[in-house]
Amino acid sequence: MSSAALRAMSAGAVNAMAAVGAAVIKLHKDTVDKKPELFWNLFAKCEAKAARLAGQAAHTPRSNGDATFIEVYARTLPELVKKALSAREQALH
Repeated sequence: MSSAALRAMSAGAVNAMAAVGAAVIKLHKDTVDKKPELFWNLFAKCEAKAARLAGQAAHTPRSNGDATFIEVYARTLPELVKKALSAREQALH
């Protein structure tokens, strides 16, 4: 995410994103250790997509702003990273 986008978000949303990101990294520690460049590239792409989806959800008429953003981001990022790593693994075999 760009620094301008992060500045526009509340501190709570940014902290939640960091916590979710740290949890996802911890879940995939083996990949981080074995293939760090691959992991960080995939993670950055997944993080950007999760933030984009969460941002869209947070701006819908019935959303709760930051709460919706955090909820969608926390649900989406782990799924995206898992799918990206699985797809990469399947492509290798």
